[in-house]
Amino acid sequence: MMNNKNKKEKSVSEFRKDLVSGEWILISTKRKLRPRAFGKKKCIFEDPQKNENPFPVIWHPRPGKSNDFKNWFIQIIPNKFPVLQKSNFCPEISMQGPYEKVESTGFHEVIITRDHDRPIHKMTIEEISLVLRVYRDRYQMLEKEKCIEYVLIFHNEGELAGASILHPHSQLVAMPIVPPDVSGSINGGLDFYERHKKCVHCVMLDYEKKEKKRIIYQNKHFIVIAPYASRVPYEMRIFPIKHSSDFEEISDREIPFLADALKDALSRVSKVLKNPDYNFFIHTSSARVTDVPYYHWHIEILPRAYKWAGLELGTGVEVVVVSPEEAAEQLRKAKNGKNK
Repeated sequence: MMNNKNKKEKSVSEFRKDLVSGEWILISTKRKLRPRAFGKKKCIFEDPQKNENPFPVIWHPRPGKSNDFKNWFIQIIPNKFPVLQKSNFCPEISMQGPYEKVESTGFHEVIITRDHDRPIHKMTIEEISLVLRVYRDRYQMLEKEKCIEYVLIFHNEGELAGASILHPHSQLVAMPIVPPDVSGSINGGLDFYERHKKCVHCVMLDYEKKEKKRIIYQNKHFIVIAPYASRVPYEMRIFPIKHSSDFEEISDREIPFLADALKDALSRVSKVLKNPDYNFFIHTSSARVTDVPYYHWHIEILPRAYKWAGLELGTGVEVVVVSPEEAAEQLRKAKNGKNK
């Protein structure tokens, strides 16, 4: 009889639809093999290619430096432990008994910045602007792939935020479905628009600008707010002031203003919460539609200072122990310590 310990586990990578909620869940068993580099002396991203990572798909030199690879500041490499697998064929829904599933085809990439001890809020505006341009340009490339329905760019800072490697890096996932959280937001925006003929996010921002209780920072093109119904304490969202549904349409002229708003927001929460772990991600409309009047792209920043417990997990109702108004007041008062 074969010992179960000697059996090689079959790798599973597929989207499965919950039969009750209708939401897609991603099963990706290969992800458990990824390295965990917290507390280790050797950083596998500090010199990626010397640590058996592939040559980048895209790279850029540090601002002001010559176009020589030794001067690289940011590079995009394929994730060695991807949740999605590149394929020449678009996946089709198949059935397993009463259940639906789809092969998890797409792209999963890592966006690495060079400096090990300089998270985004410690970068210059010029450096953050380069990071954002790389985000935008790679998004524009991948949204043209015929099988891609949604492109998500996200950043995990710290172990509590799910980062397995301490070195600052972001990730990009281009997938064949629109994920549940995004589709819920898009559908909610469409429902509001059909009833009121207005963008729900624009209505919200107009009210916030009048009330001023939850605004944390604002420049010429972007506004940072603590959402009225925040999901976690000190949550922040960055919106373009002018309506836009598509992050990938941001102009070169607007990018430094977004860099300013992102740096300001992350600097403030770093001061208030003493360098917390956090996630941020860009929510934009589907890769298959552009310039929709009912959705407003934005960046969500979620500090990971508090954990979910039984009530949250059992009901899906987040319990937020610091009101958005109090959080906004503390964040407004914080010295953000920008590095110009």
